[in-house]
Amino acid sequence: MRVSVMVPTYKDIKALELILNALKCQTYENFEVIIAEDNNDDETKKFINTYSSDLSIQHISQEDVGNRKARILNKSLSKITGEYVIFIDGDCIPYTNFIESHILLCSSKTVLCGRRVNLGDKVSQDLRKNSITSIELEKHYIKYFKYLISDNSRHLEQGLRFRPLSLLYKLIRSRDKNIHIVGSNFSCFKEDLFLINGFDEDITGGSKDDVDLEWRFVMAGLELKSCKFCANLFHLNHPRNSRVDDENIARNEIKKNKLSQKYIAQNGILKYV
Repeated sequence: MRVSVMVPTYKDIKALELILNALKCQTYENFEVIIAEDNNDDETKKFINTYSSDLSIQHISQEDVGNRKARILNKSLSKITGEYVIFIDGDCIPYTNFIESHILLCSSKTVLCGRRVNLGDKVSQDLRKNSITSIELEKHYIKYFKYLISDNSRHLEQGLRFRPLSLLYKLIRSRDKNIHIVGSNFSCFKEDLFLINGFDEDITGGSKDDVDLEWRFVMAGLELKSCKFCANLFHLNHPRNSRVDDENIARNEIKKNKLSQKYIAQNGILKYV
């Protein structure tokens, strides 16, 4: 099955380098990388071209006139060649078996929902300086536990991986009742994204696109299932601006749509097809 891995990015070429290096080493090979850049930077274009012989990449960009993540994701989704889509963020580095894990767990009318290890500042900087690689961190995860704890890394349990088809993992998965879409790690079939017309570009505040997708998928009849402790990611630490006001705007917009049960986006993918 052909897979499209969506990587939204904005002015962080080093993080993109770490992501592409991890994607080069995936155990599952039938995939393309979709780099959705909410910017239009020549340096990013030149950098991506250096990976043209290693990965199948589509680079879709747009003018930088504010946060238009939903728009660039919809534009990019209209061009994918995969029948299955996996979403990560531009600051999240996948394990080498990340794509394989999603594919082994995927099923029709289902959204797979994962999480991430939130790395501390020192570990994140060590990765950016190539003092350590994400593959080293993945392969010797228990060995690096003390290093991660001392750097105030969070959600360390999300770096533990179990074989997706093992009886133990099936037991762990069956007991997980806290399942929600997080934008940095989820997947579904392309047809199900088009069923709800993709991301709602009218949700203008903050970064609540994952919250918005979740209720709309459920309204469309899809089931949320966990891929935690299996399809794992490392999240790079970085400064964040306060988004309280924007988040409140997004919540109010989502609330209005919920009340009217408008789960098919009015302003979504289809206009790009």
